[in-house]
Amino acid sequence: MSYRFGMDLSVLLSEEDMSLPAAVYLPRRPQDSDYYPCVEDYFETFVQIYDEQFSRQYGFWRPYIEQVIYRYLDAACPVPDTGAICSTVLPV
Repeated sequence: MSYRFGMDLSVLLSEEDMSLPAAVYLPRRPQDSDYYPCVEDYFETFVQIYDEQFSRQYGFWRPYIEQVIYRYLDAACPVPDTGAICSTVLPV
């Protein structure tokens, strides 16, 4: 079968590959990463000092960054040990 750019996927997947069971979906757990607590603890400080420390090198603050970070933090909700619930509903 041919897809975008004329790539033939039958070359990539043999019949043996196709007969293997599909992988089980494991949901992401962003709160278990090293990045999550760093963002959770320091992002608000970063936003407060951005203009003074970083705007000259990286340009003006883009509010979209805040939206993305808060969606990332909310995606980890509810966190069972705290009983917190998401403040934002993510699109399905």
